[in-house]
Amino acid sequence: MAQDILVPNIGDFKNVEIIEVLIKEGQEVAKGDAVITLESDKSSVEVPSSFSGKIKKIHIKIGDKVSEGSLIASLEGSEIQAETKQEDKKITENQKISKKNEVVQLNQTIELKTLTIPNINFSGKLIVTNILVKTGDKVVPEQPVITLEDNASSIDIPSPITGIIDKILVQPNQEVSVDQEICKIQTEQKISKIIKETNTKQEPMITVPQSNNEDLYSNVTGASPKVMKFARELGVTIDQINGTGRKGRVLEQDIKRYVSENINKPQASASSSLVTQPEQQKSEALPFQHNEFGDVDIQNIPRIKKLSGPHLVKAWTTIPHVTQHDELDVTEMEGFRKSLVDLNTREKISITPLAFMMKALVNAMRKYPNFNSSLDGEKVIFKKYFHVGIAVDTPHGLMVPKIRNVDKKSLQELSEEVRKVSKLCKELKIDKKEFFGGSMTISSLGGIGGSFFTPIINAPEVAIIGIGKSEMKQIFIEGKFEPRMMMPISLSYDHRIIDGAEAAKFCQDLKVSLGRNFAMKLAV
Repeated sequence: MAQDILVPNIGDFKNVEIIEVLIKEGQEVAKGDAVITLESDKSSVEVPSSFSGKIKKIHIKIGDKVSEGSLIASLEGSEIQAETKQEDKKITENQKISKKNEVVQLNQTIELKTLTIPNINFSGKLIVTNILVKTGDKVVPEQPVITLEDNASSIDIPSPITGIIDKILVQPNQEVSVDQEICKIQTEQKISKIIKETNTKQEPMITVPQSNNEDLYSNVTGASPKVMKFARELGVTIDQINGTGRKGRVLEQDIKRYVSENINKPQASASSSLVTQPEQQKSEALPFQHNEFGDVDIQNIPRIKKLSGPHLVKAWTTIPHVTQHDELDVTEMEGFRKSLVDLNTREKISITPLAFMMKALVNAMRKYPNFNSSLDGEKVIFKKYFHVGIAVDTPHGLMVPKIRNVDKKSLQELSEEVRKVSKLCKELKIDKKEFFGGSMTISSLGGIGGSFFTPIINAPEVAIIGIGKSEMKQIFIEGKFEPRMMMPISLSYDHRIIDGAEAAKFCQDLKVSLGRNFAMKLAV
C-alpha cells in the first residue's frame, strides 16, 4: 500500500517557498527524515517524512509554493514493510559474511559526467550571458560555470563536483532550456571489482557510481540554493564559513555573522572579498509579482545604465560620502554672462554657466589640492592637470565626459566644448577614453529645477559638485534686504582624504570666485 508524504501543519503560513529538496526518487527514507526545506520571510524549516519507505515519485520542485496538506512525494510500502526489508538486509549481510576468500580490487578510472541546466523558475527566454570556465580548467563544488539570464534576473550555475572541464557544450548568447547539457566534466572514480571464489561460477561484479544530473547535485549539501545565492551576492565563499545548521549546513545568519566579523579587518583579501561584485548583483525574490497588481511592461535595462550602475554601487558602498550644502551669490556673474556680445557682429555670445563654474573649480583646486587627487591604497596621487567632468543626460543614460585642460581655455572655448561633447554623447560617438582621467565632476540640474541633492562621487575622483536651479531671493546685506540671484550647490567629498573644514573653505572660495566683480576676471 502506497503512502503519501504531505506538508504538515507549519503554523499560520500559506504559499511557503520550497528552497531545497532533500530526497530523490528511489531513495529509502525513515520516518522523521527531512524531505524538503521551506523558507518564509521570517524563518526556514525542514519538513520531515510522516512514514518510512522508498520514494516512488516526487511531486514538487525547488521554487514551488506549498501550504498545509500539499503533496510532497509518494512512497512504496509502509513502516512494516520497511522493518521487513531491514530484517532481510541483516540476513543477506550474514550470508555474505559466511562466504570465503573475497578479494577486493580498487582501480582508478576517468569518468565523464554531464552537467545540465537544473530545473529553475524563469520568465521568458533563458540566455547564456557568460561562460566562466574554459576547457582544461579545474572546478570545485559551488564554483560558477556559466551565467544565465532571463527577463527578470540572472543566476550562476555552479559545478556540484570536483573535476576538469572536458568539453563546453554551450556558447555565449545562446538560448537554452532546462535539462540542456552545459559541459562534460572529467572525474576520477574508484571502481570496486569484487571477485568471489566460490564453487559456482559467478561473473565479476562491478559497481559504478550513477552519473545522472540528479546525483551530481545531491552531493551539494553545504547550503541551500537561496543561501548560496546570498553568499555570492556578498562575494563570500561558502567553504570559508562554519555552518550551524543540520550536518554543518550554512545558514543565512552564518553568512551575516561571517561578514560582520570580517568587514573591518585590515587585510586586503578580507575586505575585497566583501565588496559586492557588479556582475553578481541579483534582485531578491518578492513575495508577490508586480503583475499581480495590474498591467506591467518589462524591458531590458539600457546598456549605458547597465555599465554605469555597478560603478555607482561600488562608489556608494566603498567611499565614505559627506555632502556639504551651500548657496553662491551669482548675481553679478549672471548679469555679466547675459550681457556678453560680439564686438564685431554685435550678436549675443551664449556662455553656459558651467564654464564659469569650471573656472572657479580650477581656482579652488589650486588652493586645496586634495580635491584634485585620487587614492591608491595607502598613497595619494595629486594631479597637476585640471580635467573637469560634466554629467550629460542622454536618452541612453548618464554619461560623464571630461573637459580637458580647463585652466588653459577661455570661457567661450569651454562653452563650445561642453556643447560639442554633449552632442557626441547623445549620438554615442564619443571615445571611451574621454570618460577617464578627471580631476572633479560637475552634475548640474539647473536647467531642470530643484535645489540640493547628494551627487555620488565618480571614482577614482574624490569630489563632485551638484548645481541646482538659481533663484532670486531676498538676502539681508548691510542692514537691509536685497534681491540676489542664489545658486544652490551640493559638494560631496571622500572623507578619507578631505575633512569638513577643508570642504567648507572650498565652498567659500567658490563664493569669492563667482561673486562680485570676479566674473569679469574669469573672462579675461
